[in-house]
Amino acid sequence: MQDLVRPGPRPVPIAVPPQITPPRILVLEDQAEIRSLITAMLKIRGFACDTAGSLAEARGMVARVTYDMLFLDINLPDGSGLSLAEESTTSPLVVVITGCSDIQTAVQAIRDGAIDFITKPFTVGDFLQRLDRAMEEWKSRTNTRYYARALENLVVVKANELSQTSRQLDEVRDSTVAALGAALNLKDHETSDHCRRVSQNSLRMGEALSLSSFELQNLKWGAYLHDVGKIGVPEHILLKPGDLTKEERAVVERHPLMGWTMLRGIDFLSYATDVVLSHHERFDGGGYPKRLSGTDIPLHARIFAVMDALDAMTSERPYRPPLPYAEACRDLESKAGTQFDPEILSIFLRASESTWLIQGRMQATA
Repeated sequence: MQDLVRPGPRPVPIAVPPQITPPRILVLEDQAEIRSLITAMLKIRGFACDTAGSLAEARGMVARVTYDMLFLDINLPDGSGLSLAEESTTSPLVVVITGCSDIQTAVQAIRDGAIDFITKPFTVGDFLQRLDRAMEEWKSRTNTRYYARALENLVVVKANELSQTSRQLDEVRDSTVAALGAALNLKDHETSDHCRRVSQNSLRMGEALSLSSFELQNLKWGAYLHDVGKIGVPEHILLKPGDLTKEERAVVERHPLMGWTMLRGIDFLSYATDVVLSHHERFDGGGYPKRLSGTDIPLHARIFAVMDALDAMTSERPYRPPLPYAEACRDLESKAGTQFDPEILSIFLRASESTWLIQGRMQATA
């Protein structure tokens, strides 16, 4: 199997997303003075909005207009504003407005997909800061949808340009996968070589398990694109130097689902999404996003988990030097049956060190 990075035609770049039009915003809040204040602060940032004072009124407005962003009060005279988001079929971005007594409800709302919550009473400065973060998230999500559509179009265009021989089509597809990986690398500059190594190492493990050529191709693509959903994670979170807050971690933990959403509609990548969706699952069921355990975790994701951990431990990080290979193996072995599939680990540990691509000696063994 060939590497994604190889001699031949250069990957076709995906165009930079066009300037994003402002989102359609609905503010659902029963207190008129707070509605007016939020409207004024949105205007400060150059955004217009519609407002509703009750759930019934908001439902009527949503029936007529497709909103991109919802500011929702939790406690309303006729119900919870969260029900508006639950009833939506368009997946708008949701910011929760809550009183101090409803913090737990707001945190649960974030786990269920809301991106932030604003506690009443709030200051103008605090609201504007949260608004700016929400707009950054909106831009990221919009760009994610753009890249997904651009990727689909790119496949169609390149496939039409070339004769439909198997080798040429595989080159087009590899080129397309590399282009999408390059788009992610614009946000996270440490991903390119990491993606290449874990893709090739996963491929070698798949060969050791006697996977078919079809399975190996999809394992290679899925491993290379495992973090593609991070295109949708705001950069202030993705590149944050310190520890993440609980809310920020909840945003990051949505990246497998965002990546799966990007790729599932692309015909040739539809079988490569197992790694993208399940690469943070754990063998003992303690992972995310679905808390799968054991062999309920797709095989490709179980293979990738070992290769990803190996690369993380043997690569240099700003906060520590790379671990020696033998020490990394001992650490992996200690997590057999908890984080990793013990059968896959057993096959990995029986292989020689030279089997795998390791940072710093990649060219020597590739």
